[in-house]
Amino acid sequence: MKGFAVKDELKSIAIAEMKHAEQIAERLAHLGGTPTIKPDPIFVGVDLEEMLRTDVKAEEEAILLYKQTIKVADEEGDITTRRLFEEILGQEEEHYDTFSKLLVGMARLSQPEL
Repeated sequence: MKGFAVKDELKSIAIAEMKHAEQIAERLAHLGGTPTIKPDPIFVGVDLEEMLRTDVKAEEEAILLYKQTIKVADEEGDITTRRLFEEILGQEEEHYDTFSKLLVGMARLSQPEL
């Protein structure tokens, strides 16, 4: 049953990430930019642990990028962009926590019993 809980959580996060991409693309277009339609290559881990490690790293990078974006938006006086990225940042921090907890849980499960 635990596998279904992980699968459902990953699906929920994937949907949220797609919504983030759409929101960012809409904002970029509103500001006169052209959103890219070519996604980065997708990495598929050989197992769940590798996938979660990759997800944790990706969330760390996203959190850093979004904090920088918030700072620039604030410096430019762009309240709308700042608020959008603050909202997304909060969700990314939740995703980071989820992936980290799942990874810790996997580590516990793989430890031999004494």
